[in-house]
Amino acid sequence: MSLACRFFTDTEALAAEAARLIATAIRSAVDTRGECILALTGGSSPILTYRKLTELDIDWSKIHFVQTDERMTTDRNRRSATVIESAFGIDGAGPKSISAQWHPVPAGPSGEATAAYDLQLAAIRPVGVPDIAVLGLGTDGHIASISDKDLNSPSIQRVIPTMIDGEQRLSLHPDYLASIPTRVLLAIGSTKQDALASVLAHAIGAPAVPAAVVLGTDGHIFADDSARP
Repeated sequence: MSLACRFFTDTEALAAEAARLIATAIRSAVDTRGECILALTGGSSPILTYRKLTELDIDWSKIHFVQTDERMTTDRNRRSATVIESAFGIDGAGPKSISAQWHPVPAGPSGEATAAYDLQLAAIRPVGVPDIAVLGLGTDGHIASISDKDLNSPSIQRVIPTMIDGEQRLSLHPDYLASIPTRVLLAIGSTKQDALASVLAHAIGAPAVPAAVVLGTDGHIFADDSARP
C-alpha cells in the first residue's frame, strides 16, 4: 500500500473532500463501536475542513473530541483548543453549534498536564487508540508538535511533553498517533513544499521526517497546488 496524496487547485475543494473522508470514517466507527474518538490539531490549515465537517450529516452526540497536541500556555488566543472550539461551535461561536463530548488538554505545568491528559485518554478508551486523527504539517516536517528527537520517546504513555521552536508543548506519542486507523494530513500553502517533499520522498526510501513516520504507508494527504513540491 502506498501513501495517498491528493492535490487540489483550491482550498474549498480540498476541505470538502477531506471532510467527506473524515465523515465516512466517523460513521464507520460509530457503526462498529457505537462511538467515535476524533483527535484534532489546531493551526490555520484545518479550520475550513472542520467547518465543512459541521455541514455534513453526522450524529455528533456519539463523538468524543480530543487533541493531537497543544501549546502549554494559558493564553487562550494561542491555544489549539480555542481554534477547535470556534470551528466546531463548541464555544457557541461557530457556524453551527456541535453537541459533542469535548476533552481539551488542561492548562498548567507541562508535566502535570501530560499525566492528566494521559489519564483522560485512558478513561475515554482504556484499550486502543482514537479512530481518526486530523493533522497539520510543520515547515520542518514536524507533525502534532512531534520533532525528530521525539521519535524515540519510550512508548509507555499516550502523551509526551515536546518542544517546538523553544516553546513547550504536549503531544500524543508518535507510536500512539501512528496506530490511529485513519490519519489525515492537511498541507496548505507554499511554505509546506519542502516538508511535503520530504514526506513523499520517504515513501520511496528517503530518511523519515516525523510526519512520514506518523502517516506510514496508509495515511491520507490532502494538499493544495501551492504546497506541491
